[in-house]
Amino acid sequence: MGHERSVAPPGLRRVLQDLVHAEEENAVPTLAAWLDVPVPAGLWGRDLPEWVNEQLQRLPDPKVFDLLEQALRSNGRGLWSSYDERVNKILKEAGIGLVMIDGSFIEDDEGAEELDVQDATTGPLTLLAGKYATAREHWAKALVAQKAGDDRLAVALAVNTLEGVVKIASGQKDINAGLRRLFPEGERTPLCQAINQLHNFGSAMPWVRHGGGQKDVKLTRIEALGVVRAAAVWIVMLINLDKEGRF
Repeated sequence: MGHERSVAPPGLRRVLQDLVHAEEENAVPTLAAWLDVPVPAGLWGRDLPEWVNEQLQRLPDPKVFDLLEQALRSNGRGLWSSYDERVNKILKEAGIGLVMIDGSFIEDDEGAEELDVQDATTGPLTLLAGKYATAREHWAKALVAQKAGDDRLAVALAVNTLEGVVKIASGQKDINAGLRRLFPEGERTPLCQAINQLHNFGSAMPWVRHGGGQKDVKLTRIEALGVVRAAAVWIVMLINLDKEGRF
């Protein structure tokens, strides 16, 4: 357990309380199951919500984080995006170095904060909606892989998401044709090349998008973080240009 989960701000308990009470008549048995305690006997009326509130107030701070993740998982993906935003606001105001992505707490990268790019990788999540929604799950998985230290998977998913956004925006079947459609002017050729070469990096590095090559070149952590952040910047740019009617 990371030290960032050691203190739960009051707002997180309120979010958890809302999730439990949303179960209505199943609130008590649901919470009892999550806590692995017997369902209390003889409760009725106002005793039921009071028992729920008492149990939640007694929770150790680290358990609040665990139970909040469990509650969101049990409610399904439909609630994740709305609660991500609410929880992240609470975390930011409390100065806690965590971010919630699709109902899971992930530690922020301390180096990202120093470089003032801590929000770069999460930026695409709110934009990958509508016609781009099919790419959102890949991006969310890329962030989870990055935080878990699976650098190869993070890079593969990040550049694949970038490729998907180009295809969706352009209506083309491959990234090269898509970029030429999006940026036909010769002055923007370097921009096309930059996006395309970032995508190509995933294919060039052994065991990222394809198998190994003649040399088993190691992908460093710093490189992986840089590629994911760069992909995030291009994804945000492409979707915003599309929203403004530039394509």
